[in-house]
Amino acid sequence: MTSLAMMAGMLPMALGLGESGEQTAPLGRAVVGGLAVATLATLLVLPSVFALIQSRSHRRSASLDPDDPPNRNAAAGAGGTSTEQKKEGA
Repeated sequence: MTSLAMMAGMLPMALGLGESGEQTAPLGRAVVGGLAVATLATLLVLPSVFALIQSRSHRRSASLDPDDPPNRNAAAGAGGTSTEQKKEGA
């Protein structure tokens, strides 16, 4: 919303309207173009990169049980006792 308002405000400058318009028009075009590219990158590229990174990470929910080891598979495989084994009386 802010970027669109800024681009709309810079549009007269980018078109070269007013006094010394041909001197300030390149600056206006650069500002409008930069804002447009940055806005598109923020809305499209950044979420895509985030989704790629999240899809490659391993998700594991945190346990609220204080007796639960950090990694059940590692503890059970290494001879440790998991919560299920403690409940069974093993």
